[in-house]
Amino acid sequence: MPARFPTTSANLISKLRQADGVAWEVSWKRFLELYHEPLEMIARSCYRHHTGGQEPGRGFIEDAVADTVAGFFAKGRHRYDASKGRLRAYLRMLVNARVVDLLRKERPVDARPFDTEEASALPEESSLEREAFQRALLATLIEDLRSRIPLRQFEAFERVKLKHEPPAFVAGDLGITRAMVDRNVYKAMTKLRELAGQPEYLDEIES
Repeated sequence: MPARFPTTSANLISKLRQADGVAWEVSWKRFLELYHEPLEMIARSCYRHHTGGQEPGRGFIEDAVADTVAGFFAKGRHRYDASKGRLRAYLRMLVNARVVDLLRKERPVDARPFDTEEASALPEESSLEREAFQRALLATLIEDLRSRIPLRQFEAFERVKLKHEPPAFVAGDLGITRAMVDRNVYKAMTKLRELAGQPEYLDEIES
């Protein structure tokens, strides 16, 4: 999986944990940043599916993604309900519904309307969509880690493991010993493995 991660900062995360322990509560803006790529891919796929292979314009896709995020965070503080199924499947359903809504608005008045079965039919998920979603999920996991460990520990982990800076350089730049950098990275990796082993992540990553 490509190592593409967002830049993190001390006040980036609003709160990833919801009351029942499922790690999906992020601000709408951050959610859009993290999941824009897979949502856009899904929207394009749904558009082609419902138009017989036509290509959508950029404005259509942006509207579909924006409408999806707005729906996901309806009433200001939407919390993903795990009973709805896996997050990826739920997002695909939401995107498809928004694409169909927008297509309905574009169709001429005398055109045949979508029937219920046709509108709800989803295109087959591509490997590129799955990979894009997993990158977004991994970035969410990294942000979850950021909220769970000390800032200095995360900084050492981020620079060594995500930015691939030499540990000796990081130690000198932070004014600590190489051994301290190694300990911080080890502790962060241990916590990361612990978080990644939780059901809400395993179910999504392995699906």
